[in-house]
Amino acid sequence: MPLCTITTNLPDEKLSDTFLKETSALIAKLLDKDEKHVQVTLFCNVRTISSGSLEPCMTFYLSSFTRFRPGDNNRKYGDEIGKFLAEKTGLPDSSIDVGFPPQ
Repeated sequence: MPLCTITTNLPDEKLSDTFLKETSALIAKLLDKDEKHVQVTLFCNVRTISSGSLEPCMTFYLSSFTRFRPGDNNRKYGDEIGKFLAEKTGLPDSSIDVGFPPQ
């Protein structure tokens, strides 16, 4: 079951339920999983500093057992997810961190 956690200092009203649904659909597509097995949790209004700046930023963690291993398609997934997040939030790429915690 892919589990996604998004943490941001953006206000809640900036990221609608549509954003959650689109994020879930993207993860299902990228990982070739049925969306009913995808979980996305969003934390907004989190006091965050990134790279020494209090400017708006976002951290995106995605875990899925046996999916993310060194040498796999992590870079491809990260690039596609980062592009999606920048497009949907208006944040610059440099303010978005995408990670795949080791299993």
